[in-house]
Amino acid sequence: MTSIPMSAKKPAHIPAQNLPLPVQIISTVLFGAFGILAVIFAFNYSLFGGIVVAAIIGWRGGFAPGAWGPPPQMPQLDNIMPLAPEAQQRSSGNASFDAYRSETLRRLEEEQENFENFLGRLRAAKDKSEFDDFLDRRAARVRRATADTDVIDDATD
Repeated sequence: MTSIPMSAKKPAHIPAQNLPLPVQIISTVLFGAFGILAVIFAFNYSLFGGIVVAAIIGWRGGFAPGAWGPPPQMPQLDNIMPLAPEAQQRSSGNASFDAYRSETLRRLEEEQENFENFLGRLRAAKDKSEFDDFLDRRAARVRRATADTDVIDDATD
């Protein structure tokens, strides 16, 4: 198993340092003015709407341009494994452990493939049963509709 160093983890919130301070101040003041006007109009419309808008703006905090980007992604194991392909072939120096490790890895890969095949069959069976239920409900609706029209036709004759 490959361990991922914790030092590679970036903080979730990176402050905006690429904009000049006057731009950040103006942005914050304009956001405050917008927030005040939004709360006033929301309270004008309804009490509940005003409370909701005030809570959202208060919870959101101030406006910091560029500070809210997508969260950083941790590297996927699939992306890391090709970086060290020799790790699977590397010998530990103990022949019995190497044999055990290679047999365990082979068995785990086989079990993973069997499980993925099982999930595929399970999804196909679920889809088939849902489709069969849909067809049964549709056929019942058609039978009811034809039975209703037969009753109406018999009543008009």
